[in-house]
Amino acid sequence: RKRQLLTEIVLRNRLTALVVDADTTCRVLEQLLLRSYGVQTQGVDNGRDAVTLIASGVKFNLIIIDMILPILNGLEATRQIRDMGVHCKMLGVTACSGESERQAFLAAGVDVFIEKPLDPEHLVPILRELDG
Repeated sequence: RKRQLLTEIVLRNRLTALVVDADTTCRVLEQLLLRSYGVQTQGVDNGRDAVTLIASGVKFNLIIIDMILPILNGLEATRQIRDMGVHCKMLGVTACSGESERQAFLAAGVDVFIEKPLDPEHLVPILRELDG
């Protein structure tokens, strides 16, 4: 059985994250995990709202986006966000963990692909990297 890592980190910088997930439980849990490390979060439940928020000028250090979203899926939302010139770290998460899904998400522009659920073992190194 895999041991859950309860890694403590102290962030030196103010980090912000956008969590894009149609599943309310997943979105809230991901936001709570981020907040437990001191990251300010905002959440939306579809790709269109994520693109609209970014287009309005709101900036994030990290965007965590699910592949399967209503209105505008995660792949297309990621492409549109990257096409706006956004270079922040993007983390693609999905319950569909096949190689074709991973390749499609990476090709759309995410930096990292992680199978749900998002856990500290994957998140903490990314936060440390973003914190410098």
